[in-house]
Order: sequence, then structure tokens, then C-alpha cells
Amino acid sequence: MSDIAGAYEKTGYLNKHYKFFHLKDSDSRKFDYHYHDFDKIIYLLNGRADYMIEGKKYLLEPHDFIFVNRNEIHKPIVDFSIPYERMILYIDHSFIEGYAKDDYDLSECFGRTFKEKTNVVRFPAVVTRELYETLRRMEENDKTSGYAGELYGELLFLEFMVQMNRACLENEFAYHHTAKYNKKIIDIIQYINENLSEELSIDDLSENFYMSKYHMMRQFKEETGYSIHQYTLEKRIVTARSMLLNGVPAMVAAMECGFKDYSTFARAFKKKLGSMPSKIKG
Repeated sequence: MSDIAGAYEKTGYLNKHYKFFHLKDSDSRKFDYHYHDFDKIIYLLNGRADYMIEGKKYLLEPHDFIFVNRNEIHKPIVDFSIPYERMILYIDHSFIEGYAKDDYDLSECFGRTFKEKTNVVRFPAVVTRELYETLRRMEENDKTSGYAGELYGELLFLEFMVQMNRACLENEFAYHHTAKYNKKIIDIIQYINENLSEELSIDDLSENFYMSKYHMMRQFKEETGYSIHQYTLEKRIVTARSMLLNGVPAMVAAMECGFKDYSTFARAFKKKLGSMPSKIKG
């Protein structure tokens, strides 16, 4: 088992189809809000933790699975009186999307989090055990240098994704709907994400959601860790980046994500991501 949590945010990138971690933290530390341009599944082995995802607070129990979709802003809040242990999979969304056929889709387990309006699933023990065993085999394969180890690891990853999607489809009551959240703020988050091409001014949001500007801004910050301006800018940039990776021209991505001109977009993009939009190739 590798204990690399100290470098977790610095290593939050993915340059292959999937990446597996088994982390265990005993020393107290604070996790910041962050997001990734890949999907993530977390299996909580041990610990006391809540998980904040896009304004919702999930009270976790050991053996919960947490689904974090790409670009979702999130962080754990951990009670370090006992060790915080989890297995994590970083997943290239385009890779599992490539396995979408008429009768199955390996990204369905992520898609259902939107349908069910929750990011946490809690399976029966026998189902959880089967999923854990496959993760354990992935970990053992990573530790060894056996014949065709990389290929075997990918096969185990695909086996896990098949098992996970079957589990999600066959256990309709596994979706955990007890998250704590402010419904108004969740509605604002949804509205922002669905209207990135619009101006999204504080005045307009305040009027649309019948909240005073200052109360809305304070509540949003408390629930998400971001100001409304920060959140909107982050979402515009990461959405534009996803569009660029899919071959959308930079000017089109800028306009569809709410930037009034290319120069403003390019400055914001470079400041946040460290490179110009023209360097992103689909």
C-alpha cells in the first residue's frame, strides 16, 4: 500500500486509462476543494469522513462507494481520531465511453448519479465484497511484475467496471439519498452549470432565486467553499477545456462558456491552467 496522500493534489492527473491508489492517512490534515478532468471512484475502507460534492454533504460509512464525476468540485472532511483509509480509481472518461454499446455502457454508473441525484452508493455486503476483491486483485497486480502485468491490470479494471455497473443496475436501493444540502444553493449550482454561456451576474441570480445578493453570496460560499464568481469561472474554464479536448475550436468554446472575447478567455485559461487554449489538442 502506498501512502502518498501528501502529494495527492499535485498528482491529480491521469495519463493512462485508469490509475489505482490505496491510501491511509493517520496524521491530521486539511483537504482543500478541488476537481479533476477525469472521473473518480472512492471506496471507503475505514475512517470517519464526510464528503462535500457540489454543495452536498454526504455522511459516509465504511464500505461506501463515492462517485465523483469529472469537473465536480469536492473535498473530504475527515475526523482523524481513527485512520482514514480508502481505495481510489482515477478513470479516463473517454476510455470507458468507448465501451458504450447498444446493450451496455461502462460509464452508466456515473451517469446514474445525476439521475438519482446522489454521489454515494451503499451495496449489500456480498456485492461490496465482490467489488473489493477485484480492487484487491488490481492492487496485487500493481505490486508485481508478472507476465503482461499492464494488460492484466487493464482487464481487471474492466472487470471491476462491469461488476460496478451490474451492481448499480441490480441494486436500486443502494443509492444513498441522505445528503445534507441547501436546496436553493443546489438549484443555483444547477442553473449555473446549465447556463454557462449566459452572463450569470450576481444581480440576475439574486432576482431569479428570490434571495438577497449578500445572503445568497454568503450561503453559496458556506455550502461550496467557492464564491459565486470563482465557481462560475472554474466551471467555464474546465468546460471549455473539455470542449477543446473534443476538437471544438477555441473561439467557439470561449463563446459557449460565457467569455465575451477570446483574449479574456485566453488570459483566464492560462492563469488557471498554466497554458494557452491553443496548446490543448483534441
